[in-house]
Order: sequence, then C-alpha cells, then structure tokens
Amino acid sequence: MENSQKYNQEFKELIEKYLDSKISIDEVKKLVNYYESFQKSHDWVEELGSESRIKNKMLINILESIETPIKVVPFYRKNIFRYAVAASLITCISLGSLYKHILFGDNSINVTQNNIQIGTNKAKLTLEDGTNIILDEKTNYHSNKLSTNGQSLLYNKTKISDEKVVYNYLTIPRGGQFFVELSDGTKVWLNSESKLKYPVSFTKGKPRAVELVYGEAYFEVSKSILHNGDGFCLKTNEQQIAVLGTEFNVKAYRNETEILTTLIEGSVSVSNSINKSILKPGEQSKLPQSDSDFEIYQVEIEDQVSWRNGEFSFTDKSLEEIMKVLERWYNVDILISNEKMKKIGFTGVISKNQPIDYILEIIKNTNNMTYTIDKNTIVIK
Repeated sequence: MENSQKYNQEFKELIEKYLDSKISIDEVKKLVNYYESFQKSHDWVEELGSESRIKNKMLINILESIETPIKVVPFYRKNIFRYAVAASLITCISLGSLYKHILFGDNSINVTQNNIQIGTNKAKLTLEDGTNIILDEKTNYHSNKLSTNGQSLLYNKTKISDEKVVYNYLTIPRGGQFFVELSDGTKVWLNSESKLKYPVSFTKGKPRAVELVYGEAYFEVSKSILHNGDGFCLKTNEQQIAVLGTEFNVKAYRNETEILTTLIEGSVSVSNSINKSILKPGEQSKLPQSDSDFEIYQVEIEDQVSWRNGEFSFTDKSLEEIMKVLERWYNVDILISNEKMKKIGFTGVISKNQPIDYILEIIKNTNNMTYTIDKNTIVIK
C-alpha cells in the first residue's frame, strides 16, 4: 500500500513537471511507461477504437489510481484538468513521435538567442474624456471609478442608475493580455490584439451592453438576477450574443473572416441579421461571414479557452492556424514559404511562458519543418 501511494504521488509530480515544462528526459520516459502499463493491463485500450474515448477512459483510470474524486465541474476550476491534459498528451499521435525523438534521438531542444519576448500583461485604457493610460506590470492607477495594479483592471461596484452612459475602451496589443472586472461584476479576460468597449456603469432597465470591437475574449457574466433581471448583451461585428448569466469565449479577429463563439456553461443566443441560434455547453457557433447562417457543432473546450489558463492547446490544428496564434502572443511576423506546410496538423499542449524557439523546435521535431529567425520575422520552410 505504501509503495502504491508513493507511485501515485510520483505520477502526479511527473504530470505537474511535464505541464510546467520542467521535466527531464528520464522523467519523460517514466511518464510514457505509465501509459504503456495501461496498454498492457487494461483490455479496453485495445477494444476502444476512438481516441477521444480512450482519453476519457484513461483519465478515469488515472484519477481512480491517484484516489482523486471525480466531479462534474468546469475544467478550469479544478486541478482535474491538468490530469486530463496529461492523459490527452500521452495518447496524442503527434506527440508520440516527439516521445520517440526524445527517447531514441537527439535529446536536446535547441533554443537560440534572439530578442523575441514572451507575451505579458499589458493594455491601453482609454477613459471617457479621451485620456490614454498605459497599463503594464509596473502600473498602479486609482480613481473614484477604477483601480489597477498593472495585471488586472477593477471597476468599483456601482448601483445601476439612470445616469448618462459613458464608455471606456481597453485595447490589448500584440504580445499582451489583460483582465478586467466590469462595474456589474462581469469578468472579462482579453487575449492579444483585442479591443473591448464597455460602460463605466450600466443603465437600469436596459441590457448590460458591451462590444468586442475585435479580437478574442472570455466572459464570465454576472447573473441577471443580481441586476434586477437586466440581461447581458455582447456585440461583435455583425453578431449579437444575449445571455442571462453564463461563461463563453468569443473569437473575432480583424484578419479572420469567421466569428467563433464557444459556450462553456449556461446558455446563450447568437444572432445576426438573418438568423438566431441557441448554444448548449460544449458547442461552438461559426459565422463564416455577415450574411451567413450559423454553423453549430461540438468542440474540445480546452482547445478554445486554454489561452486564458496560460497554455496553447491544439488538436489537429494546421500549422497556418498555429502560426497566427504565435504571431499575436510573441508579437512577430511569421511567413510560411512552403504552401504544402500550411495544412500540416499538430496536436499538443504547450505553456505560453516558453520562448518561441522552444515551441518551434517541438513542432519541427514532429512535422519535419525548418525555420529561420531574423529579428522579429520568422520564416517557415
């Protein structure tokens, strides 16, 4: 029993080290061997053909083996997600080739010297009078309406009134991210290259309306029951989202034609000039262009919202899609000169706190690409 507990504790520590990118080569071998032991000792590994079902079953067995209670909760609220990621990583085909590279090939990840910076908390706050305040980790700003420590922006809780609505803007540059809590208690995480327009205080008897001018944001909406029944409305380009109290992610970048809305929990309606649809948790709507109908389908939630938890999560994402994400976070320009490389798929979870070279090396080792870095320009060949 004592040995079993020791083994379980070691496995948990290996998962944490892997996800924090602090794992050694020998520890990677142990982690891979753990999965191999499941293959040998559980018939379900051979019987199940679906990779997603294998991941889920493996997760359950892992959690049982480390005596962790299984609860149905949003993935980001419990450490259970970290074990789910680990189970997913171990069974991914693309990362499997990386393990082979680590176990049998060159045991080093080459990180070169360059001036490309990892993204940080930073933003520009534009007040109602047009004043601009640059927010970064050295900023401390306070007024009778708001306060910031350079990592988050908090508006004072105010009673909904009949006063004239005035707006503030929060603009996140490439290489940045920021968190804001609005005056109604709604929490918003903003990704790189995003802009949010919102009232300093909301008007009684009217929807609490904000606008994602462009970019990506995760919303945890304060429930309408706390605000005299006033709902919450988000506008972005040609799309409207109406909610009562829920959590969802919206991606609407200027250089992308699609608007993607992912529901985490609760219920939302998405609408445009010609159609209206209701989303269920785990569903994503795609609006290809302003005069189109919505496409609705199930998605892997962690792939859509891992960015706010400090991770890149990709499930069979094309190299072209991945490079767009890296461009925004590292504030670089990436050119894929080989057209055939653009559609190559990649699956994996990587910390956003890694140098860009580290990520490029992992992708290189699993997809046989090459790249060059010249100042803030990267060319994929």
